[in-house]
Amino acid sequence: MFYERLQHLCKERGTTVSNMLKDLGLSTGSTGNWKKGQLPKGDILVRIAEYLDYSIDFLVSGEYKTDLKVDEFQLIELYRAAPERAKYKLLCDFEQSVNEEIEKFAKEKGTG
Repeated sequence: MFYERLQHLCKERGTTVSNMLKDLGLSTGSTGNWKKGQLPKGDILVRIAEYLDYSIDFLVSGEYKTDLKVDEFQLIELYRAAPERAKYKLLCDFEQSVNEEIEKFAKEKGTG
């Protein structure tokens, strides 16, 4: 159920649904309807998803509906687990590695 999932995700972030809504400048008046199974309006759902850093499909269904392959998802999870100070370096190093592999492949194709 959406509201239970929302409570759990807020708790993971060290906050409550009420505090999250206050941070977003939203009223807590709709939470009664959410507890009964209704979903927030689209624009509010988007703001909640951005605040909690979860996809809308996960908030609504509890599942990720994505076309990501397992290794792509693993890369994202590793990146998210990295300390903030390391993320930029990881991206730069990864980009450099990809570019080197592309160049290597291009040379092999050109000479082969």
